[in-house]
Amino acid sequence: MRVLLLGPFDIRDDKDQPVELAGARLRALVARLAFEAGREVSADALIDAIWEDDATSSNALQALVSRVRRAIGADKVTRGAAGYRLDVKPGDVDLVRFERLAEAGRRGGDLATLREAESLWRGPALADLLDYRFAQNEAVRLERLRTETTRDRLALEVATGTDVLAELEPLAAAHALDERWQALHMRALYATGRPAEALDVYEQTRERLADELGADPSSELADLHLQILRQSAAPAERPVRRSNLKSQLTSFVGREDDLAALVNAVEEARLVTVTGPGGAGKTRLATETAARIAASGSAPDGVWFVELASTTDGTDVAPAVLRAIGAREAGLLAPSLHDAESRLEEYFADQRALLVLDNCEHQLDGVADLAARLLGACPGLRVITTSREAIAIGGERLFPIPPLAVSDEDPASSPAVRLFVERAAAVRPGFKLDASNTEAVVEICRRLDGLPLAVELAAARMRALDAAQIAARLDDRFALLAGSDRTAPARHRTLSAVIAWSWELLSDAEKSLAMRMSVYPAGLALERVEDLDALAGLVDKSLVDRDGERYRMLETIRSYAVARLEESGDAETVADAMAKHCLELAEAADAELRTAAQIEAMARLTAEHGNLVTVIGRAAATADIETGLRMVAAMFWYWHLLGSHTEFRHWTNAVLAVPAEIPEPLQAAARILEGIVATEQDGYAAGEAAIREGVAMGSGIAAGPARFLVSMGPAFLPDAPPADERGLDGWELGTALLISAAAGSVLSGVEGAAPVDRAQAVFAELGERWGLASALRIQGERSGWHGDLEAAERAAEEAARLLDELGTRGDASEAYAELSWRYAANGSIERAWQALDRGIALAEAAREPNSLAYVRWFRVPVLISEGRYDEALAELPAAERSLDGAPGLAERMRVLSAACRDLLTVLRGEGRAGAIAGLDPRFLEGAAVADLAMASRISAAAALAEGDAALAARRLGFGRGMLGADDGRGYDTALRTEERAREALGDKAFQEEYDRGAALGREDAAEVLGR
Repeated sequence: MRVLLLGPFDIRDDKDQPVELAGARLRALVARLAFEAGREVSADALIDAIWEDDATSSNALQALVSRVRRAIGADKVTRGAAGYRLDVKPGDVDLVRFERLAEAGRRGGDLATLREAESLWRGPALADLLDYRFAQNEAVRLERLRTETTRDRLALEVATGTDVLAELEPLAAAHALDERWQALHMRALYATGRPAEALDVYEQTRERLADELGADPSSELADLHLQILRQSAAPAERPVRRSNLKSQLTSFVGREDDLAALVNAVEEARLVTVTGPGGAGKTRLATETAARIAASGSAPDGVWFVELASTTDGTDVAPAVLRAIGAREAGLLAPSLHDAESRLEEYFADQRALLVLDNCEHQLDGVADLAARLLGACPGLRVITTSREAIAIGGERLFPIPPLAVSDEDPASSPAVRLFVERAAAVRPGFKLDASNTEAVVEICRRLDGLPLAVELAAARMRALDAAQIAARLDDRFALLAGSDRTAPARHRTLSAVIAWSWELLSDAEKSLAMRMSVYPAGLALERVEDLDALAGLVDKSLVDRDGERYRMLETIRSYAVARLEESGDAETVADAMAKHCLELAEAADAELRTAAQIEAMARLTAEHGNLVTVIGRAAATADIETGLRMVAAMFWYWHLLGSHTEFRHWTNAVLAVPAEIPEPLQAAARILEGIVATEQDGYAAGEAAIREGVAMGSGIAAGPARFLVSMGPAFLPDAPPADERGLDGWELGTALLISAAAGSVLSGVEGAAPVDRAQAVFAELGERWGLASALRIQGERSGWHGDLEAAERAAEEAARLLDELGTRGDASEAYAELSWRYAANGSIERAWQALDRGIALAEAAREPNSLAYVRWFRVPVLISEGRYDEALAELPAAERSLDGAPGLAERMRVLSAACRDLLTVLRGEGRAGAIAGLDPRFLEGAAVADLAMASRISAAAALAEGDAALAARRLGFGRGMLGADDGRGYDTALRTEERAREALGDKAFQEEYDRGAALGREDAAEVLGR
């Protein structure tokens, strides 16, 4: 027998059938005994609990016990020496089981156990016994424990990278003065890339504590605030994200067996397609399965959920997956060597991961192509798809989802009835199955064919109707629609009927809002809804779901609402209004991408992405060239920050293919977009002419996305024109200066990097993270050249922090790697390894080959700085192999690797240094001047070790001539090369050789560094 107290009082017999126990005192007696299941409770304690201040005799208690025994069995309540005992195992009482699971979960940090503990709750504890003091006191304690358990579980969810903000935010708001909730809210915001909002939470909490309690924040909360300010939260609290699964806000009812079966199916087959009609519960079953697999650890490299309902065509499937996993096709302003599909092949190549592709019926061909490619190329990847029909590729295993069963013999345990009862209790507290309503509830579930969505829609009506009234109205509705579409499958007709019935019961305002919302496949933010009462009505009736801070319809309901909108004759008007709104939103967010508000702007564009590309697709289809071009121009920088080159090329080509005259103000933008697409597809030569022409055409263009494209066009040219000649200001000037400094630092060192100071000042004033971080990386490198290692370290720290905050993991990983070398050069070896570990973790999460190769290489200089020469030498072959296939990077890093190899030879005093001398000349030709300077100084040390001080001096001079300064980065300080060469030659001879070397040019590199 089970006693259930975490919600309305309930008793279940050995066959899980409900046991009727009429009378509040009878239930109170069982509840009080259940608190101490299996142990004797004194008669005095029972009398005090049930009769409280009213004196009574032991005879009254005996009479009550007798009535309970008749109802639940004489053997279940036994007499002891001084009282009575409920003869059940403690684990058969849900509140006891909850306490045990909660304690075990907290102690062991076991997420699955905490989830199981929470799943035992069916409503407020002891909900129908709160007239009794003992129940009130216990309910308060249990609710407090429930809150703590939820907080512990959410903390673990945050630590595993799960986005729980939709569930967490209302709880944090309800505990506004509880610093533990506010700390968790701050961590969750920070973990999802919203540090500015996390800092706002701290400030609001600090003000509330001061105003209401006259207190300051605790040291723990203040420390967390400081960590976020410094962007240095411990790695354990900021793990690299391995999942994007969201916490579910409702319990999973009725498909427990299906869940176990689907988990097994995914273990046995690499592609499993969950099929069934709309509203069958495919998405929820797939989500629960993914969560179960994530908790089990059988997909250690990631569990990713990808919503495809808002995709507009097959080409958007792969980019949607990249967005979900947080990967990009290439680095910012780097040429893309891949399309999105091949980038995913690369990403998942050696991953043991699970991918859930939801609502695939919208893009069957695109899903089939992508799934076939990924499963063929990535042996550790498994895929779950949900669709109304098969994907139809080899190796697919179909998992048809059956309707929820309804049983006349045991209705209470029927999955469909259980779902109805739980959802009905959510809108009508205290509702439970009893003799008065069982027949009607069973009839409702049967008439709805056990379709979960239909059952939930019907249950939502329990706020205003009772079960019998709902059943009668459904009967009328089905009779009316019986002949409406006999060609449709039976369950499709059932769902259509119940949606139509729910629709007809809406107010005019609710219908109007639902139709307007239906054109937004990615849902709407709250601020876009004017009629909040109508929105609340749609949510109450389960026609609209809240998804975080957004509101959206299930795709089945949205399709129905779209059809009603078409019938109304207002479809074009609503679509035009949507296009106007999306264009305004995109252009406003585009401007914010180049300000301190860029993180929030990125998040807004990501949330609206499905709506924005819908507008672009409609513009292309209706030959609305102005809207299409303005949208693509506004999305350009967002796509490039994300590295979404495939999307950029696809939508740009779609718009440019429209047979319509381009408005004059957009002609420059169109030409530049055309050139950038050609450059990304076929190299600089293909797009250079179009870009140059567009830049020239747009010299006097007004501010906006088109003006931005004019300023960015030169970044896609093989040679950037001087920044100061184009009369720019603000972000455009900063970027032009940055482009010039980046190219100049590679080609001419100190002199070429000069524009970076002005660029840094521009970006610092704007608060724009990417530009400021990029400028700081160049400044830090330049400070190192001049020997100011502390300034180099400060710049590198700030750059890594900014890029980490921005969420560009590939760029951030590289910045952390560079920071590790700065720390090592200053003797902070422990901090160097911490920074490098962070960089490697981010690079492995981003899985961008160039970033991975670059970051892993930095183990070598850190090991050298620590004096672990043998380990550094052993590390070099793997570091060099990682550079294979990294065009552009390979030339630079080969020179640096050869320099490290020769440096180790000199430091160890063993053998003859020859790695630099043996380099292929093409590597020297492609290296940056700073790399040549390092190679020169180390080659000078090698020459000096072999007794050739003149060659050493010449090489030192060559390095100075290349870089424009004597390289002061500190890697060769211990060798004292210049000092020793000067001593060997004398000042005059040394200077003569030094000047000879400094007069040489890059074309002499192979000769001067060779033998």
